[in-house]
Amino acid sequence: MGAPGRARGPALPIHDLPAFAAEAEPRLRKTTSGPYLVQASAPRIIENFLDMAHFGYVHEGWLGSRERPEIPPYEVTPTLHGVKATGCRAWQPRSSIHAESGAQVEYTYEVTAPYAAVLTKQPEPGSTAIDGLWESIAMFVCPVTEETSVAWTRMAMNDFDSPDARLIAFQDTIFGQDQPILESQRPKRLPLAPDAEAHSAADRLSAAYRRYLKQSGIGFGVTA
Repeated sequence: MGAPGRARGPALPIHDLPAFAAEAEPRLRKTTSGPYLVQASAPRIIENFLDMAHFGYVHEGWLGSRERPEIPPYEVTPTLHGVKATGCRAWQPRSSIHAESGAQVEYTYEVTAPYAAVLTKQPEPGSTAIDGLWESIAMFVCPVTEETSVAWTRMAMNDFDSPDARLIAFQDTIFGQDQPILESQRPKRLPLAPDAEAHSAADRLSAAYRRYLKQSGIGFGVTA
């Protein structure tokens, strides 16, 4: 029973934690990087995680190249819990810590909750322990305020040789390149109006994520 004289508010809905399907795959090795304290809203961080168009500029020499920045068309579909993009491809000089040359890498992205997303990646042949087994990386963001957040990545890797410290250091480097970009974006809260910011064809997933937030009634960390 509640305290005498104190009105009880409506019961809040109970939801399952965001899904990370690769957690159940015993052939993949799991490790976590973070926490990263970021002066940016949670939706800004998730949108950045979903954005391949910045690879060649923010992660040049690692996940992309300015000489090959193009992102071919890909498909975006709504799901029960968010949105999913398939057939995403990008040229990457160094897609993993074991990559020795550039390659066209295929990704699948899925938003599994308003502040959570997963990428699944097809590694280069011969660069992993088990050929054909896709790796997954999840981004989980906890809002602290509407304009500050804490983020973690959960990795399910096809790599049983590298020490945890090396896997985490690679992810720390990538996130360290993203962080100053995230913290410089204005407005800090993600705008949901369709014409608030310019988009290109490569931003189909970003636009779908914004629609999903609006349709879900998310108001924390966004501007209408």
